Amino acid sequence: MEKIGFSTSHFCEVVPCTVDLLNQAIDSAAVKNVCDLIAQALLKVKQGKMSRTEFENYKKAMKKQLPVLTPHAIFKNGERKNSEAIPSGLSMYDIDHIENPRGYYQSMVADRISELGIVMAYVTPSTEGLRLIFEMPQGMTLAEAQKWMSEQLGDSDYDGSVKDYARCSYLVPRAYLLYLDEEELLKDRQVEAATPQPAKPLEEKAVAQNEASVSPEQQNRNLRIFDLCLKEAGLKPESIDVMGIHNWHNSLVAVLSIGICRLMSQQELLNVLVQRMPNYVKEEDCQRLVNDFYEKYTNSNAPMTLTLRNIYAESMNVSGASKTQKSLTLSSVPPQMPEKLPRLIKLLVSKEPENVRPSVAMGAFPALGAHLHDVHFLYADNTYREATFMHHTMAKTATGKAGVSRVCEAVMKDIEERDQVNRQREQDYKDECARLGSNKQRPDRPDDLVVQMLLSDITIAALNRKGADADGHFIYSLLNEVELFNQVDPNPKKTLLRNIIQTAFDCDWFGQERVGEKSVTARYRLRWNWNTSSTIKRGQDFYQPMLADGSFNRISFSTIIPTDDGKIPKHGFYDVKFMAKLKPYIDRLNAAHGNYDLKKAQLLIDRLNEEAVDTARLSDDDAYEDTSHRAIIIAWLRAMVLYVAEGKWSKEIEDFAMWSFHYDMWCKMTFFGEEMRKQMAHEVVGKSRGPRNMLDMLPTEFTNVDAEAVRLKVGKQDHDPYKMLWTWENRGYIQQDPLTGVYRKTDHYLAKHTQAA
Repeated sequence: MEKIGFSTSHFCEVVPCTVDLLNQAIDSAAVKNVCDLIAQALLKVKQGKMSRTEFENYKKAMKKQLPVLTPHAIFKNGERKNSEAIPSGLSMYDIDHIENPRGYYQSMVADRISELGIVMAYVTPSTEGLRLIFEMPQGMTLAEAQKWMSEQLGDSDYDGSVKDYARCSYLVPRAYLLYLDEEELLKDRQVEAATPQPAKPLEEKAVAQNEASVSPEQQNRNLRIFDLCLKEAGLKPESIDVMGIHNWHNSLVAVLSIGICRLMSQQELLNVLVQRMPNYVKEEDCQRLVNDFYEKYTNSNAPMTLTLRNIYAESMNVSGASKTQKSLTLSSVPPQMPEKLPRLIKLLVSKEPENVRPSVAMGAFPALGAHLHDVHFLYADNTYREATFMHHTMAKTATGKAGVSRVCEAVMKDIEERDQVNRQREQDYKDECARLGSNKQRPDRPDDLVVQMLLSDITIAALNRKGADADGHFIYSLLNEVELFNQVDPNPKKTLLRNIIQTAFDCDWFGQERVGEKSVTARYRLRWNWNTSSTIKRGQDFYQPMLADGSFNRISFSTIIPTDDGKIPKHGFYDVKFMAKLKPYIDRLNAAHGNYDLKKAQLLIDRLNEEAVDTARLSDDDAYEDTSHRAIIIAWLRAMVLYVAEGKWSKEIEDFAMWSFHYDMWCKMTFFGEEMRKQMAHEVVGKSRGPRNMLDMLPTEFTNVDAEAVRLKVGKQDHDPYKMLWTWENRGYIQQDPLTGVYRKTDHYLAKHTQAA
């Protein structure tokens, strides 16, 4: 199989498409001009200045100037003929004449990229539709692939006559792109010849497709979800598949009504029914009922009920999520990064030594987030948050902290180049004012001087000026030493800086009132991302005044474990080749706009929160609990930024976010936990660093006297264990024998924490 086809115009020879050809086309000024003219003509139609027929003729003529892809195939002799086609394994699907193509994409497609096999999505040149290029399910014909996609999207108005391999797709400017995975679009695929077969009856399909690509782990989790929904509906597994008793319909409706369609795909549910309802899953009525619930009664964008969230969380705990849970007693080294990383993170850490990579992976996000403008993510509490990141790298001298700076500078390269233009415009304005002197009327200062990347030497007045000028964009600082913040707030108690950090985290209103003619008076929403670094001791001293007031919790931390091999570390070059690989991710961040609400991201928040609550309750550690709330938000925001940059959600993104939460909390509790507890309790605590699982310190069976002894051992001021024991029992960690009063760890707790250890 060769790659998909590319042609410079409607009539030219078709050649194999390459990354360079594709990027040249979508970044071409000529392509942008043609699509802009088509959009202007469409506006005239809406204003009644052009007829629909005139518009269609004009659009047809203009589109012939655009380069084209032939996603279905490449052609042996370069001629677009079906007889010469070598199928690519891709097809395209159009949703035409919709009022808001971008909104449709966000609500119907964005969180299903992997599921639908999407490799490219864009608004069509007339801006009246959406085009999806997708990987065809194995063995399907073009027509069957169209029908399959229509079923996935619930779109009955599709083009069932798409059987033409020579059909082309006009390319559009990058601004029209909603998603592009160049690697998947252009990769070689093994394509089996698709021979039309008689349609299988419904009763055969579920069984035939039961071998779909669902891992055993995923299938077990889906079975657990189904059983939990059964329990919620008041049903028992043994009663729903009894032959001769025709109540299966009501039972299945009860399960579907709980909302199981929000927790697994339609095919995954059919796979479950093959095991749970084998006597009825082959019935046409059964499959039609399932299909109706997915198509008509499931709103994927509605907030999930608490019941569904609890079902998902419990299914994850049983099915293996505990494997990611670390021992509560902090180890001497931070958690290791996942072996499989998101593609963007894998690229960003590739030029730095192994021991520096975790810090680079954590520290890159302030720069990545600075590229997002007017992008909001819906958090679990139904408030929208922006990509706010403030990060501090704490490590010994000469361990490679500059690696974070090198990556951030590469990420910020495009913004820095734009800033240079506006810095020069600002300097020209200042020079002109200086030439005029104090007695002459000065020109108005330009109101579009957006400069995002701040210099390291900055005062509060300059911060307010740049923040107000930014017009809703993030401003960004890369400070090699944390003491540079003293320029903004020289007060040792850091009262102003604490307020700035709290305000920036929430993108809240900020500014200053001044009466001087030349002074800066400004009120604006502060969006300030930054990176800084220090040695561990200097970092501990700097944040000492703000550990208990909430500002410290809004910052993320990383460290670098020194190597003991005595070798000089080697760093890679952030050269043209690296920047070319980085560009598609930066382009997606720059192009993003609007509100994002992903079901899978909401479920990630639940997982993060569940682990944080477990750790805090089992260790009875108020410092850990207070610190974890915003660490969860920051970890979730990392996942959302990666989702936008990569264009789709993935297990790698989720695993990375979970790791980043554990890593951030390890740094905070290791470097600051002891002092935090001291400030919160107003007394000196023991030498223990980090939360300790007191339940693990007790035997399998124990009394309240044993529990009190453990509290004394870890230095708790309140020795009475009643509240702690009640909490553990309420969360299912322990059970009390009503006759003897002896407590025993539950089997669920023992299984989970034995695996974690």
